[in-house]
Amino acid sequence: MSNLVFPRCSSTLITVLVTLTISLAMAFQQRSVSFSYLTGFSGNDACQKVRGNYGSTSLFMGKMKNKQAELQRKMKLAKQQAAQKANDGNAASSSQSQTRMTDEELKEINDRKRFEQLLNSNSASIGESSSDEYLTEAQVEENIDAYRKGADRKFEGDPAPAEVFEELVSIRSENAIGGPAAKRLVPWLRNNDKSDYIVVVSDPREKSPEFLNTLKSLSSELPNDIFKKIVFINADTPAQNRRLLKKIGMLDSNVRLYSDEKREWMQAYTALGENRWSMTLYVLADERIQKLVREFSQISASNVVQKAVKASERRL
Repeated sequence: MSNLVFPRCSSTLITVLVTLTISLAMAFQQRSVSFSYLTGFSGNDACQKVRGNYGSTSLFMGKMKNKQAELQRKMKLAKQQAAQKANDGNAASSSQSQTRMTDEELKEINDRKRFEQLLNSNSASIGESSSDEYLTEAQVEENIDAYRKGADRKFEGDPAPAEVFEELVSIRSENAIGGPAAKRLVPWLRNNDKSDYIVVVSDPREKSPEFLNTLKSLSSELPNDIFKKIVFINADTPAQNRRLLKKIGMLDSNVRLYSDEKREWMQAYTALGENRWSMTLYVLADERIQKLVREFSQISASNVVQKAVKASERRL
């Protein structure tokens, strides 16, 4: 009985499987037809289209990468060129800056040396208590303050202009003394002796009683070897200076007094002062201002001159 039943079951099973297979095939065909109807291409065409799109995308992406690489290469080259140009510019600028810095460094070194000289020569034993000091404590402090503030003035150690001496006016001829006479006045123009010096006392004030009294006291108190080195310069006319000398009985003396009515010599040597006019004392030698006393006073004038000359001789 069991043998007869088994074949029937097998046939039924086969029938069911075949029916299911046919149904699945028909369903797949309907879906394919619907897909083709909606998209306009078959499944095979879709696969080919996808493969084609993928190939185009790959090509497009490859081109983009190439363009980016080319752009990066150009940017890199541009940066290199810009960097090279900047380096060339910096090199030229650095060369010019180096030249300027060299000048500035030299000036700074000279200024520092000058400032140290001011401190070293004037900070100790200032005033009458020292036998060597020609500046008062107030004058030393004023010099240092002026230097720190960058005042536009001459300091000790600065070059001493020689050409401005030519414009000084003789009280005898009332003419500028010119080159030959200036050469006789300025020691470094007439010889190579660096120790030779000239002392200048200047006063920008007209008809200054202090200037006249100082001239008179120096003529009587200074040793002759120092007095004959002094040149007096003021802003009075030659005629006024002759009357001044006559007043003190020195018209026929060998005093060297010159007129600087336009104050050109005084401007060149910054003898006009920032705040007020006063007398100024200079010791000039070796083309430099060796010693300089602003606010030079008639009080103890001869003593200050001798100390300044002595200090200058030690320096030379």
